[in-house]
Amino acid sequence: MNAQLGFARQQSGEAAFSFEELFYSRTDDRGVIRAGNDVFQRISGFDWAELIGAPHRIVRHPDTPRAVFRILWDALKKGNPMGAYVKNRTKSGEFYWVFAVVLPVEDGYLSVRIKPSSPLFERVRGYYESFSERERVEKIELEQGADELRGLAAASGFSSYTSFMAFALGQELAARDARLRRPADGRTGMLVEMNGALEKATREQVGLLRSFEALQSIPNNMRIVASRLEPSGGPVSAISENYKASSLVISDRLRSFVAGKGNLCDQMSREVARALFLLGCGRVIAEMNRNFVQVRPVEGIDWEVERELLARLESSCAAMARDAMLQAAELATALNRASAEIRRQMLGLDTIRVLGRVECGRMRDTNGGLSATIDQLDSFHADIKARLEAIMRLSEVIGTAMTNYLRVELR
Repeated sequence: MNAQLGFARQQSGEAAFSFEELFYSRTDDRGVIRAGNDVFQRISGFDWAELIGAPHRIVRHPDTPRAVFRILWDALKKGNPMGAYVKNRTKSGEFYWVFAVVLPVEDGYLSVRIKPSSPLFERVRGYYESFSERERVEKIELEQGADELRGLAAASGFSSYTSFMAFALGQELAARDARLRRPADGRTGMLVEMNGALEKATREQVGLLRSFEALQSIPNNMRIVASRLEPSGGPVSAISENYKASSLVISDRLRSFVAGKGNLCDQMSREVARALFLLGCGRVIAEMNRNFVQVRPVEGIDWEVERELLARLESSCAAMARDAMLQAAELATALNRASAEIRRQMLGLDTIRVLGRVECGRMRDTNGGLSATIDQLDSFHADIKARLEAIMRLSEVIGTAMTNYLRVELR
């Protein structure tokens, strides 16, 4: 069986293992190995005596950017789980890739790792190669590198690095199920679907803010046009002043839920990402728990303690995911209400815009550029209202999905 699964070392230098296999290891709070399973020991090529008590970086490969571990440790030290693509190396110098799910536990950290195979993995693998080289050549500082990775996630449409890792975990679990010819898993399907909705909401949020910021320059343009067309205090000047005053009120409200630290969109995105990542963690931990079997005695490892720890962690992951989903559902409802309120406020701006269009028609061919300015208003208003409606739909989809999932789980 082992020969069929390709456990023999490949000439390419990659240490092969089966998609069915899960790596397990546990460290203390300094990253020193306290326990692991037979897969971890066998693939790493180290004897147990060499692993227990050694720092986990004993298997670290230089092709994994140091910034990845910086983000990982930052999350874990705050008590949050995190995931990462990791390239490791064996005692003999071969390498192997894993997607690691890492969680804080009492007095340390626990990691369960699967074999990655999604299209996303192929892109990340290429990026790691170039980025790790840059880290060495350019001597990139750890925090600078971590910020660059977070920026890459944001540029790819993710609300946070956690959201990016939740997406990655969903992709890898779905790809693994396909490789093992398993039926589609409902939790993994939700993980993938909700991440898609979250990405779209993030894109709409960014686009909404940009459109509204661009809109702020138009009243100034209207005043410039008015100064050429009429005496001070004329109708076009009054329209531009009214528009500016009304838009500033909406702008302040808009920023409170799509911009700045702790805004409503950001809060919802982070809770959704946390809930989705915990769902994926729970699935991986549950499978590890089912597959965890006692092997030959190893000095320093109490297998019963490890089994009990995994069982507690499976329960705590489910509880934390439920709490995060409840919070995300509440925030999605609040975001929906806030979006609807701003959409109603936009109706007042629409009235002022229509007055500008009427004034433009009255001036006919002598409007001196007013028509083009009103056209800009038309375009921005249509874009803003479309984005607000999209955010409302997406927040409703997310909130409903979270609530329905909880109903099923709590039956």
